Amino acid sequence: MPLKKTLYNLTGSYSDFSLEHRIFHSFCIVAIITLAYCIPLNFALDLPVSAWLSFAGMLIQCLLFYLSRYRNRSRLSLILSLLIIHVILIANYYYNSGISGPSLLLLLAVFFLVAAVSKPESYKYWLSLNILIAVGLPLFEYLNPPAIEIAYVSRLSRFGDIVTTYCLCAMIILIGLHYVKRNYYRSQELLKAKAEDLERINQTKNKMFSIVSHDLRAPIASIQSYLEILTEMDIDHEDSEKVRCNLMQLTQNTDMMLSNLLMWSKSQMEGIVINNKLINLAEAITPVITVFQPIAERKGITMTYTIDPEAMLLADKNMLQLVIRNILSNAIKFTHSGNMVSLEARRHDSACEIVIKDNGVGMDDRTKAAVFSIRAESSYGTNNEKGVGLGLSLSKEFTELQNGKIRFESTPGAGTTFYIIMPLS
Repeated sequence: MPLKKTLYNLTGSYSDFSLEHRIFHSFCIVAIITLAYCIPLNFALDLPVSAWLSFAGMLIQCLLFYLSRYRNRSRLSLILSLLIIHVILIANYYYNSGISGPSLLLLLAVFFLVAAVSKPESYKYWLSLNILIAVGLPLFEYLNPPAIEIAYVSRLSRFGDIVTTYCLCAMIILIGLHYVKRNYYRSQELLKAKAEDLERINQTKNKMFSIVSHDLRAPIASIQSYLEILTEMDIDHEDSEKVRCNLMQLTQNTDMMLSNLLMWSKSQMEGIVINNKLINLAEAITPVITVFQPIAERKGITMTYTIDPEAMLLADKNMLQLVIRNILSNAIKFTHSGNMVSLEARRHDSACEIVIKDNGVGMDDRTKAAVFSIRAESSYGTNNEKGVGLGLSLSKEFTELQNGKIRFESTPGAGTTFYIIMPLS
């Protein structure tokens, strides 16, 4: 909205001015408009002294607003403004009917203004001054009744002056409360955002400690045990081959865990740089399939794939390979020997759908709810393969960074199917 934007520019931004100074700028704007309105009104009500005081106040307020908002002299401007306002109100009390006029109403509004715009270490002095004037002027009038004359020439002029002053005071209090409440809500939002950030950081820290202390330590200890068996014990060829196969599988799983851990750590600390390019889908993911085929064969799993050789994607090749690698790894990990894992890539309009399907153990509702979350717990595969619980979280993040989508369907005991939808060139 143009009006809202104009007012924001006039009062100043959050980064350039404190809350107190923004309230002061708002008060200056309202005071200038109201005093400009009061000049002809007081003349019409036959109150020439109040009219000229309003004119003087308007000019002074314009100058002080300019000094504070555009000359960066907010502190000086605020001090001068509070002093001049009290001086003008003393004069207005004397020339505008004393306690029968609107001066005490204005002093009450200024009391609120002082509390809103002055610093905590100084506002007690300003409040004391305001109270002293508000008590001293009626006391002076009470002790010296002839010193104050009624300036109103009619009931209409008095009622008009009082009502106008009330509206001005209400506006001042309303603006002050608006800024205080808005600043409070803004502070609450910032605190909530910081609390959420701290919770996320705490989860990241706990996940990292869990991975380093347990999930990585266990496979490395197993690798060490297998190496000790090969070097220190005399075993036959058949057992030796079995140990070597187990050692290879452990090494590959640990390599995958480390790769996921490093990529996840980088995404948490530095952010990920995306390098989307035009790539051939078959050329990008065939090397990943080639790596996993012997792994599947050693486990007794049949692995098939069908890829459209003409499909061209706009994607980050390394990210896409990591996504496919993680999902294929999970499919093999949770599929029993003798079953199948398939990968099919097919074009649909302006997108390409990569479907990775297994007929393994599937997922229950609890696992499905947390499958893409950092809170997802690592679990053992059908041959006790171990992960770190980060692969699918990374896959979702990296797919969405490439403007793709990922979803899955899973039935306990019947298997899981992942769908990765990527934009075509």
